Amino acid sequence: MAETCTLCLPRWPATERMSDLNPFRITWNRHNRTQWDGMLAACKRPSLTQTSTYALAVHELQGMKADFGLIRFDNKPIGMIVAHGKPVFGAPGSQTIYRGPVWVHDEIPGEMQKLALELLRKRYRLRNGRPVTFHPELTDTPGNRTQMADAGFKRIADGYRTIWLDLSQSLEDLRAGQHQNWRNALVQGERNGLTVIDDADCERLAWLTERHTEHMELGGYRGASGGLLEALRKHANETAGLRLLVAERDGTPVAGILLATHGSAATYLVGWTGEDGRDLRATHLLLWQAVELLKADGKLWFDLGGINDDAPGVARFKGGMGGEEITLVGGYV
Repeated sequence: MAETCTLCLPRWPATERMSDLNPFRITWNRHNRTQWDGMLAACKRPSLTQTSTYALAVHELQGMKADFGLIRFDNKPIGMIVAHGKPVFGAPGSQTIYRGPVWVHDEIPGEMQKLALELLRKRYRLRNGRPVTFHPELTDTPGNRTQMADAGFKRIADGYRTIWLDLSQSLEDLRAGQHQNWRNALVQGERNGLTVIDDADCERLAWLTERHTEHMELGGYRGASGGLLEALRKHANETAGLRLLVAERDGTPVAGILLATHGSAATYLVGWTGEDGRDLRATHLLLWQAVELLKADGKLWFDLGGINDDAPGVARFKGGMGGEEITLVGGYV
């Protein structure tokens, strides 16, 4: 793949760190947006935060610049990683890598993974004044914790928890995998005369954002800000963007959910339902409709948007859809 064009995004200068003893190379900032997104679309389970759409959104909101790294093994591209940082007096400041790298293959053998982590650690250890906070897209296993420690990283935070739905399954199998009470609620939602609107252009985003913001203020929790959601919509493209579903009863909206799509995967970002929507089981219906639409679009994975112990009801609701609960290995410096 040609590497003569730089990514058309706010970025640091192109650099590359090598070790003669390490078969891995990370080529930084050598690709345009089309090339980057084309490679990301080939990854097995990419995260939203590793997309060019997200990089443009956080640059607009927070002035972040991005480093885009293509990971090679024996000169073959096998993974991708994005680091975000805010300049300090014109120089690179601390950087954050969140939910990367993403890999072209389902699994990277442990020893190969360790070499890639060591190369990444070397890049930041040698740059005084440019430390990194790293939340890798690795499951929380003893082996992965050991690899992070062996590569020179120190664990400072617990990892992201979520539930992944494998959309390569048939709709029949996905429905059979739901908990009985969740499936019963879905059946009720399907019988309640609701109209589901697929707002692919997110024309109703301001409506959902307003209710989402009110919900956060009342519930005292943090979620994606309205500014971030609007910036993601603004910078969306075919590889990564937003999709909004709204449930109406007699022309009145009673619930809505917002999805982020990114390569072969999607994430449940925001949901809102009023009292009528809860009674009508509108969110159950919307999420099932989302599964059907994502499968029709060829998506293979659906991240249900995170769970935590502070909201056990939300965790039970998302868990009712079936899927696999995973916890990432945590935050490191």
